[in-house]
Formats: sequence, structure tokens, C-alpha cells
Amino acid sequence: MRIEQLIYIIEINQTGSISLAAEKLHVSQPNISQAIVSLEEELGVKLFVRSRTGAIPTEDGKLIISKAIEIMNKVEELRETAGFQFNQLSGSLSIASVPSLCLSVLPPTLAIFKNKHTDVELVMMELNYPQIIQEVLGGQVDLGLIAVARNYQSPNTQLISEHLMDCRIMAYVGKKSPLAHRNSITIEELLQEPLLISSDYLINIFKKHGEPNILFKLGNSEAAKRIIAEGIAIGFYTETGMRYDPYLETGSIVAIEVTGVDFGVSFRTLRLKSRHLSLPCKEFTKELKTIIAAM
Repeated sequence: MRIEQLIYIIEINQTGSISLAAEKLHVSQPNISQAIVSLEEELGVKLFVRSRTGAIPTEDGKLIISKAIEIMNKVEELRETAGFQFNQLSGSLSIASVPSLCLSVLPPTLAIFKNKHTDVELVMMELNYPQIIQEVLGGQVDLGLIAVARNYQSPNTQLISEHLMDCRIMAYVGKKSPLAHRNSITIEELLQEPLLISSDYLINIFKKHGEPNILFKLGNSEAAKRIIAEGIAIGFYTETGMRYDPYLETGSIVAIEVTGVDFGVSFRTLRLKSRHLSLPCKEFTKELKTIIAAM
């Protein structure tokens, strides 16, 4: 049994095709096919059912592939640990995050991480939840940072999610709004007001209580904040996402607590189960949790 054989069966399982696996790994299809046949003979089990449409793992194959993933993750850990003992942390780290974290905890986390690990190449993307799911599943990013319902369950068995923190969602109004003096507001009262909502999650919460008057669907943009500040509509953001927002700090917009409903989210990490958790990813997550704990 050779390490490359384990790499082959993992890649075939992910792509569903021997030819696609060969293309991605830059080896010839006959070489992969022969390596799989040799491994099947050595183990005494059939790993894949092959057809013109692709290659599907057998029940035995699924068990072997699961063990192969564990082994390759350990191999990567050994390589990284050996290198880390003598060299500064290096490599690359790609992250996709929802906007509210990009505006709050991520800037200080990125600054501290980059200062400590100058040789790590960082790639940062600001995306919405569905885009982050696709990027993580496709292997384009190492780590996703998402905002989801508190009872969130990962939508895909290929993904691993870890809780970071819970956060309230607040209603935000302009300083001249008749509501600006209020400390709290009910969701029933909000249904009578023009709203600025871009999140399907929030829309679904509102629709459980009535039909929301959605005037605009805008994200966490300057245009959205300006509309709120002018008193045209009420907007909704997490407390974390607005922590350092200039509109809030200058008093141009005011935060109001929403009562009578669970109006909050959980921030979580998201990564591919079959993808080795690299040292840069571990170190970044550790720094992120430290920043969150200090908030």
C-alpha cells in the first residue's frame, strides 16, 4: 500500500470520476486505474463500482476511503509539525466571511495573525451564506465564516461547523425617526414600518408574524446605512457587525432591541470534512476566538 493510492481513492470519491481525478492530480488515467486495481487486490475488496457515468464507492470502499482520509490528515499533520519546529509558519490561508464579521472581529484578527505569521499568504473574501457554502464545498477556500440561526445544522455531511458566538440582531433607525427614543420595539410594530432587509433568514422570521413591508433589499452597504439615517426605512444588523460602524458612533443611526421573538444569529466556522485542517487555519481560528473572547 502506497500513500499515492490513498490520495487517488480520496480524489475519485470527491470527483466521482477516475478521469476527473487523474486530471486534477496531473497523472494519467491508466496509472490511477492500475493503482486502484492493485489496492483492491491487496485489500481483497472492491472499492468502486465503475460505469460510463463515473465511479461510485462500494460500502467497503466508503469505509476504506474514510480511513484513508484520516491517514492522510495525520500525514499532513506530521509534515507540518516537523516543518513548524524549525521554520516560521508558512503556506496559504483562504477565508470567506459574511459582511458583519468583516466589519468587526476580522480586521483585528487579520492584523494580529499577519503580524505573527508574515510568511502566510492570506486571501480574504466577503460573500453571502450560499456563496460561502459553494466556495467551501468546491475547495476554493479553507475556512468559511457564517451567520446562521442558533439551531443551525450543517446542510451537507461533507461540512464541519463549529460555534464561535451568538449575537443579537438589532433594529436601526435614523436619529430623527419617531422611534429613535425607544429602547425596544416588537416585531408586530415593525410590520407596520417600511423595512430594509436583505436576509432570507430575517424575512422568514417576519413572515411568521405577518407580511413585512420590505421597501429595499440591500446588504451591509453605505447606501443601506444612508437610507436608514435619512429615516426612509428601518434596517437590521447584528450588534457585532455594527460595533465600529461610523453611522452608529456618530449617532446618525440608533439601535433598538427587538422583543417578543428570538431575533439573533450564531456565528460559526465552516470547513470541508475531508480537507486537512492546516496549521495556518488552526492558528487563525485560535486568534479569532481570542478576539471574540475579549469583546
